[in-house]
Amino acid sequence: MEAKRRRYEPEDSRTSYVDGSTVRKLNAVPERRREERIREMPAPQRRPHRKTRAFSGINLASLTVLTVATVISVLVCAQYLQLQWKVSSMEKSIVSMEKNLKALTNENNAAYATIDTQPDLGYIYKVAVEELGMVYPNKNEVITYKSQDDGYVRQYEDIPE
Repeated sequence: MEAKRRRYEPEDSRTSYVDGSTVRKLNAVPERRREERIREMPAPQRRPHRKTRAFSGINLASLTVLTVATVISVLVCAQYLQLQWKVSSMEKSIVSMEKNLKALTNENNAAYATIDTQPDLGYIYKVAVEELGMVYPNKNEVITYKSQDDGYVRQYEDIPE
């Protein structure tokens, strides 16, 4: 029976393939018998069963420190988000105020341009007096009267005496 087993065993060292430039000797190392191989391999031994301890990774002090650190980090994040919201709202108000300032500046410049284009009153007086010969009226030439309306006067008829 052992002869049959040997016949079917793989024979790794008995190949006819030559690797490299040197020829190796066949069966240079004597083959061990199967029984010797089995005896050399130790049988698996059972380890004694250990008791599993309760989970002791986090004690009360560690849990307290971890909880405090978590609460502090959440509060810091909430404070950061609140400040970020304030900054963005201030930026929006600054932009609206800048638009308002630009509109007022444009309005002021337009009013100044209309005032600047008005004729010079000194020039008008000079032309009226020197070129046109106009003079201020005397006191007896000015007629004053009491108006019934407190608005402006339109003269469609003669002035009452």
